[in-house]
This record gives sequence, C-alpha cells and structure tokens, in this order.
Amino acid sequence: MTTPLDTALFGIAFLSGVLLCTLGAYCNRRWDEPGVTAFGMFTLLLGIGAVVGGAVGMAFGASGPSRGPPLWSDIAFLSWAFAMLPWLVFALEYTGTYTRLRRRTVALLSLPLVGVTGLVFVSVFNLPVDGVILQTIGSLATVHVFFLLIIGIYLVVRTTHEYGHLSLGQGIVLGTAAISPLFILNITPTLLEDVGLTAAATGYAVGFLFPAGLLVFALFGFEIFESTPAAGTVGEQAIARETDDLIFVVDDNERVIKLNPKAAEEFGLSRTEPLGKPISDILGVTLEELRGMETYERRSGVSRQQFDPEISSFTDQHDRQLGCIISLHDVTERELRKQRLEVLNRVLRHNLRNNVDVIKSNAEVLAENGHDDRAEAIIDSADGLADLGHKARSIDRFVSRRIHETERDLVAVAEEVIADRCERSDNEVEIELDAPESASLVTDWEALTAALDSSVGNAVRYADTTVEVGITEYATGYRITVSDDGPGIPDSELAALDAGSETPLQHGTGLGLWRIKWGIKKLNGTVTFTNESGTTVQMTVPDRSVS
Repeated sequence: MTTPLDTALFGIAFLSGVLLCTLGAYCNRRWDEPGVTAFGMFTLLLGIGAVVGGAVGMAFGASGPSRGPPLWSDIAFLSWAFAMLPWLVFALEYTGTYTRLRRRTVALLSLPLVGVTGLVFVSVFNLPVDGVILQTIGSLATVHVFFLLIIGIYLVVRTTHEYGHLSLGQGIVLGTAAISPLFILNITPTLLEDVGLTAAATGYAVGFLFPAGLLVFALFGFEIFESTPAAGTVGEQAIARETDDLIFVVDDNERVIKLNPKAAEEFGLSRTEPLGKPISDILGVTLEELRGMETYERRSGVSRQQFDPEISSFTDQHDRQLGCIISLHDVTERELRKQRLEVLNRVLRHNLRNNVDVIKSNAEVLAENGHDDRAEAIIDSADGLADLGHKARSIDRFVSRRIHETERDLVAVAEEVIADRCERSDNEVEIELDAPESASLVTDWEALTAALDSSVGNAVRYADTTVEVGITEYATGYRITVSDDGPGIPDSELAALDAGSETPLQHGTGLGLWRIKWGIKKLNGTVTFTNESGTTVQMTVPDRSVS
C-alpha cells in the first residue's frame, strides 16, 4: 500500500527529473562549448527517467504489470542506460579526445541499447523468451553500457587531473553523477522486497536527487563550460613538439592551457606552474597588444631577447573558436645582425668618404705646392681609416660566431688593455685601476676585451687629466666602470645608441660605442653611458660558470 510518505518520495524523484530536464535545456541555450549538446542530452534522458518513473511510482506504488522489479525501477534503469551514450560523447568532446564523431559511429554505439530495451520489455510484460538467449543479450548489453560509462569517467577524470587550470574534483563530481544512479537504483528492488516500499522509494528519490545536485554543482560550482579542457587537448595536438619556438596554448579567455617544454625552459617555469594564469602574467602583455607588435622583447635579468610573435586561432569541428596558439620565434641574432649591418654600412660610408676626401685634398695640395706640413693630416686620416677598419673587423668577428667560453683573470686582462692604450695614446693622462687582486671570470674574452678596449680607448682619448677604471663583483658576475673627466659623449651619438640604428641626421663618428654595446650584449650583459662631469661607462658581465 502506498503511503503519503511514499508518494512524497516519488514526488522528490519527479521534481529531480524536472530539474535535470531544465538543466539540460539551460546548458544548450547558455553555452556553445564542446560537449554541451551531449551533456544536455545526458541530463535530459536522466531527467525523463526520473519524471516518468516518479509519476508511475506516485500512481501505482509497488504494483504494476511486472512480476519482477517494479515498473518505475525498470524505467529508471532504461533511462540511465540510454543516458550513457551521450555521456560518452560528452566525455570525448569535452576533453577534446575526439571531436568529430560521425552519426554512423553514434548509431553503431547505440545498437546494443536496443537489447537493453528488449530486456526491460521482457521483464515488464513477462514475455516468453528463451532463458539462454535472454541471458546472452543481457550480458552483452550490460557490458556495452558499462563500457560507455567507464570510458567516459576515465576520460573526464584523467583530463581534469592533467590540466592545471581544472580541478580533479571537477572530474570526480562528473564521474560520480554518471555512475551513482546505477548503484543507488540497483538496490531499490532489494529494498522493496526486504524492507518495504518506503525504503525503496527513498533509494529511488536519492538515486535521482543526488546526481542532479552533483551536476548543478559541476555547472555552477566548478563552471565546467567556462574553460573546457578541449582547448588544451586540441591545441596540444597542433603543437610541433620539436620546434625551438616558444609555444603557448590559451583558451578564449586568454588563460594558459598548455605550453611546450621550450617555453617552460625559457621562462624558468614548470610545465604546470603557469596553467590557468592569464597570458599577460607570463609575457607582460595582453594577446591584443602582442598582435600589434612587430617584435616582442623579453628581458630577464641582464639578458634581452627579441621574438617574432605569431598568433593563430583554433576551432572545433563546428568552427567554434576554442582559443589561440601563440608562437614566439627567437630573432635576437637576426635583429642584432640587421642592426649591425645597418650601422656598419652608414658609419663606414660616412667616415670613409670624409677621410678619403681629406686624404685626397691634402695629397693634391702637397703635389701642387710641395708643403710637407700637410703630411701630418694625411697620416692622421689614414690612421683613422685603419682604426675604423680594425674595429669593424673585430665587431664582425665576435658578433657573427658562437660564444667561445674560457676562464681568465679579469683584472689581468684590464691591466693589459690599459697598458696597450697608454702606449698608443698621445694624450698624457693618469689612469687609476681600482680592482681586487684577481677576478676569475668565465666568458667570451674576445667580445669582452673588444668592449673594454673601446671603453678605455675613448676615455684616454677624451679625458682632460684622469681616467678611472673600477672592477667590482656582484651576485652573478662583475661590474666594470670606466670614467673620465672629459667633455662627455655627444648627445647625437647616445641617441643613435638608444635608437638602435643610425640615420642621416642621427649617427655617431665611429664604431667605438657600438663595439662596446655589441660586445657586452653578446655576453648577455648590460651597458650604460652617463654624462656627468665627464663620461662614465658601466658594464655588467655575467659569469657564465654561474647557472
């Protein structure tokens, strides 16, 4: 006999079904993400089973045409079994494992469910069917339904565990919502037989109310369709794993979903640390700002690199944009060579032309008038040309090749450079070296010596009375300072250095300052020029033995 409490419990199952149906319809209207349609169908089928079964339970209680399990129990099992097909489709699309399921594939997966339907009809109406045939069909259909269930749970739990921006709890909640109706509803016939209708109705109500609550929590608590793992899976498949480019995969909210090992190594990150964070936290610029950049510049301590950014969108089979793939191609060497060639071209053309004109005009005067006092001007200009050629060759040699690391004493090298410059200079100035007794350093000494030579040479040439050279140690290398009390570097030359190129209206008078800048840049160091009571050149040189 059905009591008011039993009716109320079946009513709870009925209302749970209404909630599930509403949830399915809401998902299809609210989101357009991979797996939404299948998820809506999954909740709708569960909901239909709860609504119909709850209505049957309220109307008939434990009675019905079947001598076996009550009709509402068979309806619940049938709706759950059919819900397993969209559950698997949802798992495949949501995780991005397989987003191009054909209708033929779905139809083939649904064929065994016909057997489940037949079993329920046989059970409900006691149809005369051979026991062996019935048992075979039942076993195959049950195995198939469990296959759909388990594969779907595995995909969802594994994917939410792998992706840092998702929660493992999210996968567990979804998997539990799929499997819980089977366990709970499976015991209702036993409860009906051993305990009574009230216990069975309680189990039936819980069997639908519990997964309904889990699915509501998954949708609005975990926000499963706000950032789907399909973005990471589909994007990951598009990555060329062996590339030297830095690759980031972001969803349509500009959150990092995946990055390749090269990007993780370059930014000093683990493979999971940046996941779920905005790409602007990693790159320092938004996706929109990156799109407008010709080159992206990254500074890391004393190092500076330049990259060509490429941004491409990726979509699913319905042409819905899931996110973007960001590729950063290192063009530091290319930009450096371009800058070097540009400067060498302009400086050599300008200076060689001027000096050759001086040589030519003075030589013509000498030839016509026989004045030997013109010879000094010719010699000076020729010396200038020779020095310019030497600096150009030096720059091209150390910038073009790979870094060659060796260990030497920086103080000893500085003393050699100072002695050489004093010997070659006509400007009698006092040079003071403030340095420790020794300073062991692993670096490319050709590049460093060239930069140090030009720094000391410029200071000796333009100083009034004194040049000071200082060497101090810092955390990862040494800081070299060269100061003089001369007139300072012309603003036009500093402007050309800051701009990174030379123009007809903005250029230097030689290669000395560029030799300093490029030599230190080759070593991933930094250089600054200060005009205060003379000129101060400060260079930081990393010790390449320090990791």
